[in-house]
Amino acid sequence: MDLNWMMAVAILLPLVSGILVFIIRQYHIRGLIVIITAIALIINSILLLLHGPDTYTPASHYWGLAITILDYAMLLFYIYAGLSLKNWLVFIFALTQIVPLAYWEFGMGASKALEEIKPAFIFDHLSIVMVLVISIVGSLITIFAIRYMYDHEHHKEIEKSRQSRFLFWLVMFLGAMNGLVMANNLLWLYFFWEVTTLCCFELIAHDLTREAINNGARALWMNSIGGTAMILAMIYLFVKGGGTAEMITLESIIKAGGNQAMLLLPVALMCFTGFIKAAQFPFQTWLLGAMVAPTPVSALLHSSTMVKAGVYLVLRLAPAFAGSYLGIMVAICGAFTFFAASILAIAQTTGKRVLAYSTIANLGLIIACAGINSPLAIAAAILLIIFHAISKCLMFLCAGTIEHLVWSREIEDMEGLAEKFPVTTFITAIGVLSMFLPPFGMLLGKWLALESVFAVPLAAILFVIASFVIASAATMVFWAKWLGRLLQVLPRLGRKFECLSLSYSVPLWLLVVGVFVVGVGVAPVYQKFVSFAVNNVVAATEAFAAGWNIVVPSASAAAGGTGALIGSFPVWPLYIVFGVAIVLPLLFVTVKPGELRPVYMCGEQVGGVDTDEWITTADQKAKLQLGGFYWQDATGEGAVNPWFYTVSIALLVILFAVVLGVILS
Repeated sequence: MDLNWMMAVAILLPLVSGILVFIIRQYHIRGLIVIITAIALIINSILLLLHGPDTYTPASHYWGLAITILDYAMLLFYIYAGLSLKNWLVFIFALTQIVPLAYWEFGMGASKALEEIKPAFIFDHLSIVMVLVISIVGSLITIFAIRYMYDHEHHKEIEKSRQSRFLFWLVMFLGAMNGLVMANNLLWLYFFWEVTTLCCFELIAHDLTREAINNGARALWMNSIGGTAMILAMIYLFVKGGGTAEMITLESIIKAGGNQAMLLLPVALMCFTGFIKAAQFPFQTWLLGAMVAPTPVSALLHSSTMVKAGVYLVLRLAPAFAGSYLGIMVAICGAFTFFAASILAIAQTTGKRVLAYSTIANLGLIIACAGINSPLAIAAAILLIIFHAISKCLMFLCAGTIEHLVWSREIEDMEGLAEKFPVTTFITAIGVLSMFLPPFGMLLGKWLALESVFAVPLAAILFVIASFVIASAATMVFWAKWLGRLLQVLPRLGRKFECLSLSYSVPLWLLVVGVFVVGVGVAPVYQKFVSFAVNNVVAATEAFAAGWNIVVPSASAAAGGTGALIGSFPVWPLYIVFGVAIVLPLLFVTVKPGELRPVYMCGEQVGGVDTDEWITTADQKAKLQLGGFYWQDATGEGAVNPWFYTVSIALLVILFAVVLGVILS
């Protein structure tokens, strides 16, 4: 396929399809459009992979004009939203974007320089990894959303359906993300960045409840702070670049060398932008608030789009802070978020909030790897992006399915799900185990991350190691607790079967297959695919560091050393052991009716084996209740958030103080 068509499918097709599903209100036709779009995006991403790295600039200059117009249209909408919602933070941070952007483009003459930027898009191996994640995982989420939103509105008894509007924003999200990870022109990157923010706001506020609107507004103003930081970075680069387009591209930032002081401030501002989008502490509340939205929104934000944009940007900029104190601070900030979010996840009683904190934690781990910036750390970061996208998408879709089975998001209400809905429970258990247990990929990614910590200077190594170790232990706790509630049942006989709709079951089973495929094939996946993306980052680091006379590991060492390490991971034996542990009990361990005994509950049971009632004091009947421990007093938000906010804000202050210190020196 021609490159023009592939770019059009990746970026413009979701917009066209979104408009169609918005106009067409017939359920089956609308669903068919979404499915065709999903298939086209998946095939197109594979074609881009086969095509290989390339550059692209639209033939017509009108694309630049259209993006400029749409930029200001979005910012004016933010101002309107702030006024209509009476949310002054939305209004203020919209102004902090539109005023300097307008002055820069028209007052300082940057608009002419921006027209000269070529290429507009660059897709190397790292971009291709991101496009595959967005187009494959994101497309499965849109298919899942077709039936989910029908059930969602039916349960809430909504008279006027808003499914078409929801699917419009959901599908368009994918096109914006594809554009974002391939954009080279910083103004175009900023445009796609803001489109994802707009989609996020509309999707979170979709149900139009007061909570949904407030949480959507919080996501909008917090991410607008990041947008302001990105604009300031562009203005700084334009001024330092002598008023030319030379420095207003990602390519120029990554490849430039020789003047560390000039680049550290804009790079720090853009990393700060990535921190906010990736919901790093102290900005995690916008992503937690997004949990009020329908589950496909949560899945899309957490697994393949919104938050992945943040870690992508930090990872893309990693060569620009190689060997600097900024890189050390990025690693420490990410490690602290990994630690803090993992601790807070233990106290959560709602399934989606556990998933949210787990996502924030893993994004912190990826950012920490980008800050460490060794070949091993970059390999860990890219592998974690892939593994996390598949596993976390599976977990969110399972959470949405369970929500529509028991009509609750509370973990305690999921007790005994294994008996009522065994298929859904089995898929959910695979998702949970894939997050922390060998031989699945997430464990390998964390293993590589921990190995890479030893590249951090001695002053920071103890903090980072402690954060990684404690956070990994906390991960085991909150996942095991949730899994225990799903599997906790009273002993009964008989097997039940359930039937999920195709819109639910197809994405779920495909993701289960994906979890096993990337786990079993992790060595070839790395050696034939991921290693090239690692080399992109490491080679850029070498070129950038050459201007500073900094010694960094070579790209060839990244390919050979990391590949050998991953190749030694005992995947096949571990999968065999895992399979035996699952299958053998099902084949040989059976319980006969005569072998069942009543559960002793420290009192007389009301009757039979299947009873869950017993006689308590004063001959009163009481139901057996089982529950988990959440340690709210020790790990709850009220207990530890003040400390976590204080530390995270202090780390950001130190980060910028370090950068300013380098500039002034």
